[in-house]
Amino acid sequence: MITTSQNTAPRAICTGLFAVLLSSFASITKAQPLPEFKAQFDIWVMGFNIGEAQHKMTCQQQDCLLTSIAEPPGWVKRFINESAVEKIKIKQSDTDFKWLSYKKFLTRRKSGDTINKTETLVRNQANNQIDYVEEQRSWPNPERVYDVISIAYGLQFLVLNEKPLDDIYLQDTKGQQKLKFSTSAKPETLNLPFNYRAKTQRYHFHNDKIDAKLWLMPSLNYFPVKMIVLNKDTDRKIELELNQKLKRP
Repeated sequence: MITTSQNTAPRAICTGLFAVLLSSFASITKAQPLPEFKAQFDIWVMGFNIGEAQHKMTCQQQDCLLTSIAEPPGWVKRFINESAVEKIKIKQSDTDFKWLSYKKFLTRRKSGDTINKTETLVRNQANNQIDYVEEQRSWPNPERVYDVISIAYGLQFLVLNEKPLDDIYLQDTKGQQKLKFSTSAKPETLNLPFNYRAKTQRYHFHNDKIDAKLWLMPSLNYFPVKMIVLNKDTDRKIELELNQKLKRP
């Protein structure tokens, strides 16, 4: 004779296993990479619109290239005499948005002369360090490290996939510093050129060198629609604001 408890035990075990499998499947399908995009931002410095920056990300399977092109318009060149093209290589999967390298091509015009400068940062896996190629300098190799351009998209990936915002480092040619967050996911409505009632979430982070605010838009896969960065050393603030709808590259 089989008792009720004996009869229901296998069923309970099966139900429990099904719940675990369903939970695991949900967590796997929830993770997602960032889609390719082409975005146009207004650049503001000291309250003046000094031009536009174009950001574009294209991917061949897991190998992604993030490109930023910023050049002031004709009349602004009288006051700001430089333009920059920045290219960042990213290895992206469903679970990771890994920074690999950063290269900046800087053009300065002075007294009729044109000066070109290149800056290269590379994640050196063999030596477990990040190299500044031109100056032969190096820093430690943390897992979550981004440059000044890719940091916004690195944070977008983490927020989109509900990953913790900890142990994140900002890398440039002058050094590497860990970011500290004082505000996360604070709801705010922005008046953007293409959306006057944009629902966003604000993130506020800083270190010894910068103080930054980033607005992510949930309806656009948490795309960064606005960013303000204050350089503490120069006391110079720069603002980027998305000025039109996202496009495919």
